[in-house]
Amino acid sequence: MVTIVELRIPATETPFAETVACEPSLELKLERVVMTAEIPVRIRESSREDVERALDSTGSIERYGLVSKQDEELVYSIQCEEDFQILSWVVETGGTVLTGTLSDGTWSVRLRYTDHENVEETVNQLQRRGTTVDITAIRTISRDDLNRTGLTDGQYEALEAAVEYGYFEIPRRTTLMELSTHLDISHQSLSERLRRAQKELIEHEFPHACTASERAT
Repeated sequence: MVTIVELRIPATETPFAETVACEPSLELKLERVVMTAEIPVRIRESSREDVERALDSTGSIERYGLVSKQDEELVYSIQCEEDFQILSWVVETGGTVLTGTLSDGTWSVRLRYTDHENVEETVNQLQRRGTTVDITAIRTISRDDLNRTGLTDGQYEALEAAVEYGYFEIPRRTTLMELSTHLDISHQSLSERLRRAQKELIEHEFPHACTASERAT
């Protein structure tokens, strides 16, 4: 059973408070986080000069480095003197930060857990530290849900990895080849699994729809 949690936290209650105060228009996006020693962050539509001025003004940031520049995004690796507590607690309790976006002074974070009890533990830890947590959505995906969609285990695994690693994002954060290496299957097999999985989901959601060939017969 997998639990997906979406929540919102004021940026002023995180290590990036001074970053936002310096450059309120900055939009930060966390990469998929499985450890917290260094945080991978994407920053959109801002000049490198403005971004690094904001990072330099943030006392809680110990160091940072530009990893790459992709289209309109700058990708940094950032290490904070103090832990970004939500990341620490999520990782320590076996969770994964799927996405995290800082925009308009608020972090919107999407988390994945395999144990629902750990969701409560993380939220309670944050609240005990005085962090304002607004849970906007909780969704549990069970094996029964999987069976009802008609997806095989392999198709579900492929879709889950594609979402977690940003394959469906615009622009994509990973390639089909990189994803196939992660799943230890061939590029062709992964492509087929994703196409069949998407077809199953579409047919599940639109049971009365039919293909052009079916309409023609």
